[in-house]
Amino acid sequence: MTVVIIILLIAAIALFVLSFMQKDESKQIETELEEVASQLMHENYELKKRVSLLEKAMNITKEPAEQADEDAETEAESVSPKMKSLLKKQVITLYTSGISVDEIVEQVTLPKEEIEQTIEEYLEH
Repeated sequence: MTVVIIILLIAAIALFVLSFMQKDESKQIETELEEVASQLMHENYELKKRVSLLEKAMNITKEPAEQADEDAETEAESVSPKMKSLLKKQVITLYTSGISVDEIVEQVTLPKEEIEQTIEEYLEH
């Protein structure tokens, strides 16, 4: 019995020493992840800069909110009835999960008036 305990103790000490000799790969992975995040942030910055240059070149003078409203109306007009039904279901799901109307407007491609109307119809039933 004592021999088994001594063997287990020696094995535990050997494994403990061996664990300190192992290379820590998490540091390497962490630095690689930081590099990728840095590259993505830089690319995002470059893309935003290019978009602003294109907007200036095209002389886009509308406010972003007005542009978003017009885009939403245009997209809503070109949406099929099945897609519109799915979007309305999504509006109801988002509303029942506690998301505000303004946040729903940002997430769904329907105009604000139609979203409010969909919510009113849901509350009436």
